Amino acid sequence: MFRSYNRIILHIGAPIILGVIVYAMWRGIYLIDPAQNYFPILDSPHPPGWVKYNLPDGLWFYALLTSLYFIWGKTYSRHFVSWLLLSIVMSLLLEVSQSYRFIQGTFDWNDLLAYVIAAIIFFINFYKQLYSKL
Repeated sequence: MFRSYNRIILHIGAPIILGVIVYAMWRGIYLIDPAQNYFPILDSPHPPGWVKYNLPDGLWFYALLTSLYFIWGKTYSRHFVSWLLLSIVMSLLLEVSQSYRFIQGTFDWNDLLAYVIAAIIFFINFYKQLYSKL
C-alpha cells in the first residue's frame, strides 16, 4: 500500500507540482487583475523557451495519463483504453484547434512535441504493467 502511494506521488504529484513551479516562476500567475502579475518570481536567469512554455504542458499531460493508469489501468478494461485514447486525441486536437482559432490560445509545435514525449515516457514507464494485462 505504501509503495503505491509513493508511485502516485512520484508519477502524478511531482509532475503537477513541478509544472506549477516552472509556470509560476517564469510565466507568472494573474490572480484577479491581469495587469497585476504577482509572479514571475524570477526575472533571470531566463530559461530556454521550451522550459518556460512547453515543459509544464508535458509534465501535466504525463500526470494525466498516469492518473488514468492508476484509476483504470490496473484492471485493463476497455474503459481504460477509451479514456487513454480520448485524452491523447483531445490534447492533440485542442492544440491544433488553436492554430485555426477555434479556441483561444497560441498554437505551438513544441506543445505537440511535449505531449508526444510525455506519452512515450508514460508508455516506457508502464509498458511492463500494461503488456502483462493484455
